[in-house]
Amino acid sequence: MISKKCKEDFQSPLRNWMTGAATLLLSAIIFTGCDLGVENPGQIDDTDLDTPGAVTPLVNGVKGDFGYAATIPGGGGLYTSTAVLTDELVHVGTWQPIRLASDGITINSEPENQSRWGYAARARWVAEDAIRRIGNIVDDPQNNADVGMVTLYAGFSNRLKGDTFCDAVVDGGPMQEHTAFSQRAVDFFTDAIAIANNVGDGEMLTAAYGGRAQAHVMLGNWGEALNDADMVPTDFSFDQVHSDNASREHNGVHNWATRGDNGQQMSVWGTPFAEWGTEVNGEYASEEDPRVTFEIQFTSEGDVATGGDNVRPLWYSGKFDSRNSPIPIVKGTEMRLIEAEAALVQNQDVDEAVSKINEVRALHGLDPHDASDYNLDGAWELLMKEKGIELWLEGRRIADLRRWTNTPGSVPFEVIRGDDDNPVNVLNVERMCLEVSSNEINSNPNIN
Repeated sequence: MISKKCKEDFQSPLRNWMTGAATLLLSAIIFTGCDLGVENPGQIDDTDLDTPGAVTPLVNGVKGDFGYAATIPGGGGLYTSTAVLTDELVHVGTWQPIRLASDGITINSEPENQSRWGYAARARWVAEDAIRRIGNIVDDPQNNADVGMVTLYAGFSNRLKGDTFCDAVVDGGPMQEHTAFSQRAVDFFTDAIAIANNVGDGEMLTAAYGGRAQAHVMLGNWGEALNDADMVPTDFSFDQVHSDNASREHNGVHNWATRGDNGQQMSVWGTPFAEWGTEVNGEYASEEDPRVTFEIQFTSEGDVATGGDNVRPLWYSGKFDSRNSPIPIVKGTEMRLIEAEAALVQNQDVDEAVSKINEVRALHGLDPHDASDYNLDGAWELLMKEKGIELWLEGRRIADLRRWTNTPGSVPFEVIRGDDDNPVNVLNVERMCLEVSSNEINSNPNIN
């Protein structure tokens, strides 16, 4: 920024003598010692963040980056893009890269995929760096709730990447199995548990146990997952807060699946969730589970409205009713369903699995299932359905489908894919995961 005195020193001669202006300006600079270099007064140096006053903004930034990566960039963040890759939503618009994902095709060079990977990587790095940065500011990091919170979010960010992406790359390192992110998540959650215990933060503690249970499931550590899940009450929920203060704070799932922002791209039509859920105006015969709600859209002439492609029906999700709607990251109901899945994986125990499912249903006032109605295959199908309904559009479906591809080895649900609008098995995809971006691959010397 040019100083006020410097301006006064050379502007006065310029006003009086336009002739020879260049000479006068040069003289003013030489004899007054003015520096005309321009600096950005709003620029924040890295060291400016190493102060106690920066701690709260750092924590909020970590939370915000996670919520942004989960629901905003690249066609609705990781949650919405995986919703169309799985069976939670169908693409009904004209945005071609999203149609490809809905058809079961993921391409790492698409601009949307660059955003998905890039912002998820940013959320992970920012959270991990905040642990270091805040730890250097406070007196006792292991007894500091802010350090605990960013450590918790480092766990969530790594868990999300392990759930979602086909492979793992960390800070310019080599390509690894996607579960490398899951193991990192376990480590961060373990640290968060220790800090939460030290500071007596019960909510943080419970959320960290729940997050670690989620990560252990992806690693196949069922014993550890059960121990952690047991620490989370059924009615517990730890939510990502969203807001309409600014676009990066929005609940992006609401924007894409309920508001129809960006050209009416998403629909519940063509998914198994339309069969399981409730059309709020009674326009569609279904099983009417109240946990999945949707609304068929109509034109002013009374015809069923179509999405942005002017072909496929537009059925809006009712899951999140505003841009302010929070999205759960850890829920006790998921912990009960982890316990149900463990019963089937470890012991083929149908009775125990159905009992755990009924604990979830009881929380919502729903009638219980009778375990005698199910054999092992039927219990697996029931679990897959109940878990899908309970966690619909919360970014959890893709991790489950990836796991169920191996155990039990099949998923008996169909979703619309392809231009002929014929339903196919949900696992009929190239890969049930998002690719590491081509930007990462091409710029990383440790990846062939």
